[in-house]
Amino acid sequence: VDCVDMAADPAVIRTVKEGVEAAVHWAGSRLGVQIRKPWLMISVNDDEDPHFRKAQFDPHQCPPNCPRPCERACPADAINFQRSTGLVEEGVEEAKCYGCGRCVPACPLGLVATKAYVLPPAAICSLLPQVDAIEIHTGPGRLGHFQRLWAEIGGQAATLLKAV
Repeated sequence: VDCVDMAADPAVIRTVKEGVEAAVHWAGSRLGVQIRKPWLMISVNDDEDPHFRKAQFDPHQCPPNCPRPCERACPADAINFQRSTGLVEEGVEEAKCYGCGRCVPACPLGLVATKAYVLPPAAICSLLPQVDAIEIHTGPGRLGHFQRLWAEIGGQAATLLKAV
């Protein structure tokens, strides 16, 4: 693997780095092979994009007797229920949700939806020292959005990254 593309999220970056380190260690200790670490690349968007979303729902509408298939469907454990009351504490923990969407079809009542998000340039810049490359999702008619984003992150990206 030459490059690992991941969400621009501190928890995701940390987890991917741990996985890469574990793979390198395993290859060395079990196989006697020294493997090269792949580049780590974050994907960001310059405007709304269906690839960049987070789950959301109103926790007060979720019935206490629901079997909670959304909770089981979430690989990030971003949906948690209070065991004592059976109620959702905060709905979706946005910091844990990386937008896979598995919870959406799992809800039998259709209460879970997704909302688009755009990471602020300052948040993107704070992640750049932790990665090797960045991919910017843009599209037709969004030149202005791209230029505004690049004006804020371009200098730091060009200095810190191996590829843009």
